[in-house]
Amino acid sequence: MFDLISSNPMIQTMDRSMTLASRRMGLIASNMANLDTPGYHTQDFSFQEALKEEVSAISGNTLPIQRTHANHMSVQSSGFLPRTTDPISPSYERNDGNDVSLDRESMLLNKTQAAYTLSSNFAQSELRRILKAITEGAK
Repeated sequence: MFDLISSNPMIQTMDRSMTLASRRMGLIASNMANLDTPGYHTQDFSFQEALKEEVSAISGNTLPIQRTHANHMSVQSSGFLPRTTDPISPSYERNDGNDVSLDRESMLLNKTQAAYTLSSNFAQSELRRILKAITEGAK
């Protein structure tokens, strides 16, 4: 039997994007919870790089991002975030050895929540499209 949901590349991509966003939000929450822990170092990973790898695994291709028109926004990689959950290079460190920045973590949490919401909306849209095709085909 053909499975319309799990074989759909859009839904697979959005599912993996939401999983990565959830994982990153967990790391950010951990960083924020350890704001006052002496010697704690911020943990993070590059959401964009991880998502590129996940999309490549789904499609079997790499995901080249390039400008195709002069008016498009320039492509920038976020080299300031590591690819793994290793401690990041601190922009500052307090006397107690803690390098968590509440401003940075709040900004990353907002960006990651927006990515999760966007992925969820795309997945819902694709599921509605499939449901519409099924209901119209049953008539």
